[in-house]
Amino acid sequence: MMDWIASLPLGWAILFFWALGTARATVTYSLGRGIAAGAEHTSLRRYMAGPVYLRAMRFIDRWGPWAIPFCFLTVGLQTAVIGTAGITRMRWRRFIPAMLLGTLIWGLIYGTVGMAVVWAVLTAALASPVALIALVLALAGVVILVLWRTGGLARLRASRAQRRAREHGAPGGGQEDTISDAGR
Repeated sequence: MMDWIASLPLGWAILFFWALGTARATVTYSLGRGIAAGAEHTSLRRYMAGPVYLRAMRFIDRWGPWAIPFCFLTVGLQTAVIGTAGITRMRWRRFIPAMLLGTLIWGLIYGTVGMAVVWAVLTAALASPVALIALVLALAGVVILVLWRTGGLARLRASRAQRRAREHGAPGGGQEDTISDAGR
């Protein structure tokens, strides 16, 4: 497949990746909206009408148009950001321009140097078990660093402690605000 893409003229390669990114982002966003719509018919609807979810909806609707183009400059955050925009029902009229700009950026990167870098890393990693282990450890380190810097590990520990307290019937185990306050 790489040979086919490499044989394309630069403009067509950029257009190919832009169209690919646009299709993927639209499907991911739509799936997020579908999940939110489906969740309204379950016991989750009480959380979706709660203050934390409503605050998240307002936050994503306001700042999402900035986050979406930026997420296309990252590796591994695109699906999460775009899915969150769908789940929190970011308005289409705000999503589409942000997504089109982000996918254009993504298409420019991958249509020019991005795919060459991706294939070079994958080829090196698959050629050597040591390089593959180093790549996996580096990616795990980045994930742990991001979780640590954003407070994700503390929230994870707090939610585990709260779940254990609920299971054992300890007082205070049913406080929903504890988890949401841990990230502030």
